[in-house]
Amino acid sequence: MPKNRKDRDEYHNSLNLAPVREPNALHLFTAGVKHKFDPSVPISHRTHSHIALVTVFNGRAVTSKTRAAGRRVNEETIVGWSTFLALVKAHKKLQKGWPISKVVLYTTSQLIVKNLMSTNSKPLGSQLSIAVSLAFDVIATDFPEVDIEVSKESACRTSRHHTCCLRAVEERAKDL
Repeated sequence: MPKNRKDRDEYHNSLNLAPVREPNALHLFTAGVKHKFDPSVPISHRTHSHIALVTVFNGRAVTSKTRAAGRRVNEETIVGWSTFLALVKAHKKLQKGWPISKVVLYTTSQLIVKNLMSTNSKPLGSQLSIAVSLAFDVIATDFPEVDIEVSKESACRTSRHHTCCLRAVEERAKDL
């Protein structure tokens, strides 16, 4: 992703997101890339798995972020960190007064997100699970008028614009 603001705006505009124009809905597309762990590779050359997030509002990509998820991570960690990053981003936008009435989170696994956000099944020491459930709770408490919807990535692949966005998220994560 380009570093300067002008090139970044052009990069965001080049993503084909015009059909995602649901008024006052913030769309959060998450993805993760898991790198295979190879013990024969020296530690200094091992790469982290990555998570990526693209935030779309009124048909325009407003932010895109990529973060390291860790070297030896499972699917739950990748989905959990990307979900947490997305919820933090949504909360920041809501705090700034954006006219958002609905937050739609696109993920690779609704079941993992459901398990992470459940407050009844917290295993002792699962900080990620606690963080995700608290992030959902904070948005629901601070902004009760905002609906939160979690959609599975494969369900949104049927329409071309979602596929383009998810492909862009995955490519961004692979570039690192």
